[in-house]
Amino acid sequence: MNQRRRFRRTTIISAGLLGFLVGLFWAKQAGGTLTYVTVLLPVVGVMIFRQRTIVTLILAVMCGFTLGLWRGEMAYQNVAQYDAFFDSKVVVAGRVLDDPVYDDKGRQDFRVGSVVINDRAMVGQIRVKAHSNGLRRGDTVRIGGKLLEGFGNYQASMYFADVEIVGRARGPIETLRREFFAAVYSVLPEPQASLGLGFLVGLRSALPDDLDEQLRIAGLTHIVVASGFNLTILVRLARRMLAKYSKYQAFVGSIVLICTFLAITGASPSMVRASVVTVLSLLAWYYGRRFQPVLIILLGAALTAGFNPLFIWYDLGWWLSFLAFAGVLILAPLLSAQLYGQKLPPLLMQVAIETTAAQIMAMPLILYTFGDMSLVALAANIAVVPFIPLAMLATFVAGVAGLILSGSIAAWFAVPAQLVLGYIVSATRFFASPSWAQQAVGVNLAVLVALYMAALGLILVLRKKSKVAFEKLPSVVE
Repeated sequence: MNQRRRFRRTTIISAGLLGFLVGLFWAKQAGGTLTYVTVLLPVVGVMIFRQRTIVTLILAVMCGFTLGLWRGEMAYQNVAQYDAFFDSKVVVAGRVLDDPVYDDKGRQDFRVGSVVINDRAMVGQIRVKAHSNGLRRGDTVRIGGKLLEGFGNYQASMYFADVEIVGRARGPIETLRREFFAAVYSVLPEPQASLGLGFLVGLRSALPDDLDEQLRIAGLTHIVVASGFNLTILVRLARRMLAKYSKYQAFVGSIVLICTFLAITGASPSMVRASVVTVLSLLAWYYGRRFQPVLIILLGAALTAGFNPLFIWYDLGWWLSFLAFAGVLILAPLLSAQLYGQKLPPLLMQVAIETTAAQIMAMPLILYTFGDMSLVALAANIAVVPFIPLAMLATFVAGVAGLILSGSIAAWFAVPAQLVLGYIVSATRFFASPSWAQQAVGVNLAVLVALYMAALGLILVLRKKSKVAFEKLPSVVE
């Protein structure tokens, strides 16, 4: 066969990863009944890297699909164990995964992981609402009550449950985390303190209800959750600072930062995605290689969903995280190349392009799920996002000052954070104030598919016009 008609190895791998994700997603729909197709694996394993023809590409997809079905069936059988306990009183043991918040009925609302029901270990997580005081993230608890079916990314739920704290979270990271939070609240007023902590560690639960709603209307909710945006900013800064000394120090320091950030914020789907993709990008940078954006997105998705198939089945945040990431990593550079050629866009235009690209990729799923669209999101992001790195740094300085200095001296170190965070709060309220800022725009499944086909068409057209090779696009850590 003519060499020009041979596929690249990265294309074959990407096809296999895509097949894996499709198989993993389909396993839940099929109920785990198609494992007999695993007989294809030995055949495909031999052929994939021997030849790189269209037949090899198709077999790679089939191989990935088979592996996805096999992994999905294993997870499906584990999730199905909850069915035996629904609508009955049970005793649940587990660990509190996030910072509990109070609902409008005075109950603490929190998630429980590492679930054990009536002495049987389970997968997934349970949402609990209970009248209990003093719960903290990381506490080990025993919960008694009626187990109900879950929704979204919760495999089950419990309301009006009885909660007993079995063990307190006493690790050094949790202790430092609580002390740092207390220091920030001691030197910054509300809502600046909660907003600053939202930027740093994704602590959205403490935001005042009115500000949380305004962030949603303005399309800015993504800036106060533990997300890849926060992590990417920190890793880029650390890598550039440490690279002045040595490449090895920059790599190790960045990995340590990722692990610390993940431990502080918690292993949410978006943070797991961001950590995996950033580590892959760091490895490529350290060894002088480059990942094609499509490959790194598919690899990150396959690793995270393969480790926990519940992400691809239930978690909207996982889907939105990868869609927005695809917009920033694939569509945004193509738009930039179309508008500016080889030149680097000005900062505000770069923010506008990346925000637009992320919204193009994520908005169809948001409309399909929620039916709401922010008409001011682009302008709000341009006005706010460039100041977030400064807000993160200023909040960190204020918190450290609150930890080690007296109140009056620490207050002076908190002034920059007050100014920057005050501006962000004012800008958010300004953009969320018009009655037309958010509109209801619902779409059905057919429209959802059509919108994503249009987005794919846009990417292909821009790639052809700009003549930008995907392997030349920027890395996550660049």
